[in-house]
Amino acid sequence: MQTVDISIHPNKVMENIKTISVKDDNVRLDRYIRRIFPDLKQSVIEKSLRKGLIKVDDCKAKSSDRVNSGQTITLKHLNYIENANSDRKYNEKLVNLLRENILYEDEYILAINKPAGVIVQGGVKVKISMSDLLDQIREGETFKIVHRLDRDTSGVIIFARNANVARYLMEEFKGRRVKKTYLALTSGIPSKDSGTIDYPLVKKYVSGQEKVVVDENSPQNATTHFSIIARLKHNVAYLKLQPITGRTHQLRAHLAHINCPILGDGKYGGKKLLLMG
Repeated sequence: MQTVDISIHPNKVMENIKTISVKDDNVRLDRYIRRIFPDLKQSVIEKSLRKGLIKVDDCKAKSSDRVNSGQTITLKHLNYIENANSDRKYNEKLVNLLRENILYEDEYILAINKPAGVIVQGGVKVKISMSDLLDQIREGETFKIVHRLDRDTSGVIIFARNANVARYLMEEFKGRRVKKTYLALTSGIPSKDSGTIDYPLVKKYVSGQEKVVVDENSPQNATTHFSIIARLKHNVAYLKLQPITGRTHQLRAHLAHINCPILGDGKYGGKKLLLMG
């Protein structure tokens, strides 16, 4: 016999607990969930399972797992799951943009030109992420994040199609065998046409805000190569940047330290400037 217990907590988060009946024995978990919520998209089910919002016997599970009679399925934060399902139409333009920005794919990886303003991986305060959008572009497929770019940075992001490929690529990044090149406009022009910024970095709170700053006593060595592509009006430089190390906010902090912060990067002193002509 199937039992259902629905309770509403003080924070208005709903929880739905179901017990698997004999007739549902050996059914795939995602198919069972769709029987309960027929309007839920596969991508929402996959994401909810990854986040642990849907559990089997209070343990995280995969969509391909088979359920057995007598097991308990717990669906937490139903308001989040339902909102994620309805947000799909809202994100349609971003989905189409991302689909157009696919640069390369094969059986191992998918490479996308990430637009500025979109974060790579979701979180508590993140409304939409690259991972969410990929769920909609490739329903039923789970991609592994190999590396990241800051929210306001555009550029190539590589996703792995399985865990083995992800591990290999992450080791390549960790071993600095992947060459990364960035292009940036800076508020200020370096004194040399090219050079190396080699200063250790550390996270600190500055005026109540967490920032990455240069600290000669820090063990976190950081190295960035730069070269000037063009000198523009309004004391703006167009730079080619190659980080040798991969510290958090390394380029932003290094450029700020040589008084050439990235244009528009208010956190690190970059001015907002409208370039005309």
